[in-house]
Amino acid sequence: MLDVILLFREALLGALVIALGCSVLGVYVVLRRIVFVGAALAQLSSAGIALAIFLEALGVGWGWVTGHVVLAFLVTLAGVVFFALHGARYRVPPDAGLGMAYVVAGAAGVLLIAQAAGADVHDLFLQGNILGITRADALLLLMVVGTVLAVHALLYKEFLFVSFDPDMARTLGYRVTGWNLLLYLTLAIVIAVAMQSAGVLLVFNFLVLPAVTGLLLGRGMAGVFGWAIASGLLAAAAGFALSIPLDLPTGPAIVAVSGILALLAWLARLAWPALR
Repeated sequence: MLDVILLFREALLGALVIALGCSVLGVYVVLRRIVFVGAALAQLSSAGIALAIFLEALGVGWGWVTGHVVLAFLVTLAGVVFFALHGARYRVPPDAGLGMAYVVAGAAGVLLIAQAAGADVHDLFLQGNILGITRADALLLLMVVGTVLAVHALLYKEFLFVSFDPDMARTLGYRVTGWNLLLYLTLAIVIAVAMQSAGVLLVFNFLVLPAVTGLLLGRGMAGVFGWAIASGLLAAAAGFALSIPLDLPTGPAIVAVSGILALLAWLARLAWPALR
């Protein structure tokens, strides 16, 4: 089994990097109650990838502008601006806007892929192709996610402050909308680079389940982030290692391990009152 895993070492590295980046950002996603923002952004990113594939099938290309990651990021960025600036002045509730973006982006992606010869809708939008990660893909993921996490490390206090006490932040002169836009932008960047390999299901999993595990087990924000990162990395490694010898789809196997870890964390919280 070790030989087989080593054969896919770039894919394993890519999965671990995606797990790390999404687990950190997922804490903000869950605590701010914007889980469906994460789902909508992932779906928008997949629509951007579908648009790139559709343009390739038509023979249309403008160099790097029509690259999968670039178009995924541009479409996701449009969603980021909308979600960050969407306020009470609109008659449409935010949840309705999220639902609209999710459904329309999903349908648009499927329609675009259906017109692109040789594209697999199910794999692209649900499972991705995590085993297809190359050395170049892994290095791109490492560079982008590493940069985003460095930004979050430098601005850790600011992101927490504007996320969980925005009224006080405004009183102290923070531009909360701008900070929210920056947080959403980092989320969009990580989702855009992760989507091409991981797919909607796995990206959304890493944005939610590790954070939930961290919230169940962590005491204080440092503990929450620590447990979220640990559970995300463990799920990626264990799911990857189990999927190959058992001939299981890698993405769903990782999601299943994430669910088991979240369940164990919930049971641990019930068993040990100190965690409550």
